[in-house]
Amino acid sequence: MTYGLGSENSNLPGFVVLASGGKTPDGGKSLWGAGFLPSVFQGVQCRTQGEPILYLADPAGMDRQLRKWTIEAVSDLDRAHFDAAGDPETLTRISQYELAYRMQTTVPEAFDIASEPKYILDLYGAMPGYSSEADRAD
Repeated sequence: MTYGLGSENSNLPGFVVLASGGKTPDGGKSLWGAGFLPSVFQGVQCRTQGEPILYLADPAGMDRQLRKWTIEAVSDLDRAHFDAAGDPETLTRISQYELAYRMQTTVPEAFDIASEPKYILDLYGAMPGYSSEADRAD
């Protein structure tokens, strides 16, 4: 759907994977790959503990402005490479870096279920702080 219709939110991935209990399916992570589509359409795995999505936080010693400049520099290099080689995956790489940068500010709020009203949590059976059914007390 994202490939054909796009997404209403340009700051979050169009396809997220919610793996329960920290386990990966027997088929592996290739199950949420992009297949024949550009890799920008592959799934982004969300985690139940720690950072919801890996590598969104700025590395130690790097503030947001420095991270922005770094991404812009890499983007300039990738654009030069695309102009020379014409590989469409290079444009995908640029798009993914830019999305990851925007996700840094959007993901913490979007994944904060603790701020949801109790009736919404009840509708989904969500219990903030628990990662799966196995963690719940009977």
